[in-house]
Amino acid sequence: MTDKIKNNYRSIYNLPYQYTIQAKVLFGRKVMRYKQWEMDHIAGYLETHANGGTIIDMGCSTGHMVEVLSEYFGHNRIHGADIHLDSVNRNRTNFQLNQFHHIQNGFYKENAGRFSAVTLMHVLEHVDQPIQMLKDVKHLLTEDGILALSVPQERIRGDAAVFENLLNIGRGKFVNVHVRNYNYGRLAQDVHAAGLDILSHRYIHGFFPTVNDKRFGNYSLILYTKKAPNKNGA
Repeated sequence: MTDKIKNNYRSIYNLPYQYTIQAKVLFGRKVMRYKQWEMDHIAGYLETHANGGTIIDMGCSTGHMVEVLSEYFGHNRIHGADIHLDSVNRNRTNFQLNQFHHIQNGFYKENAGRFSAVTLMHVLEHVDQPIQMLKDVKHLLTEDGILALSVPQERIRGDAAVFENLLNIGRGKFVNVHVRNYNYGRLAQDVHAAGLDILSHRYIHGFFPTVNDKRFGNYSLILYTKKAPNKNGA
């Protein structure tokens, strides 16, 4: 990542943005519940299918997924990582029993093959090179490790990030924080291009916890993936 991209990231995903995300996550966990359904489904899947090793939440932001995973697996097994140092430092203060990492040069090489599961939640739609990011994240996995990733199911690109985009407009930054709008087909294409196989998928509806098909009111789509055999994704 170039210095220009890093500086642009810091200017957009700064502390006010993080507080906006925290309010959204709390609303989705405590009021409407769709965020909690998403987190619980991922944790439950990993509880059944992961091999019992260490788990890391990439792009951990406010640390809510780290908190949920710790409730399922214990603090000693759960790590978080983020490119924004302020988020990392805040989480180190708020969740002192977990380990948090700053994603910077050398991070993927230093942690290659370390984790039995990686979660990547509502991150991929923000990045300019999603396939390269998936390749990088894949290298963190053990050979039988699982990558669980989720993306919003938007009707129009950015409609799930209205408050973040309004915040940016108010700051004079006319940038849609969502670079792309993912459906199952587009996401599967990027996942396969990165050398990953799809194990399962699940839709999370905004209002009904048992709904699991393509619908207008869906909140997110979860894909569970693993390294494809005989492919290095390079």
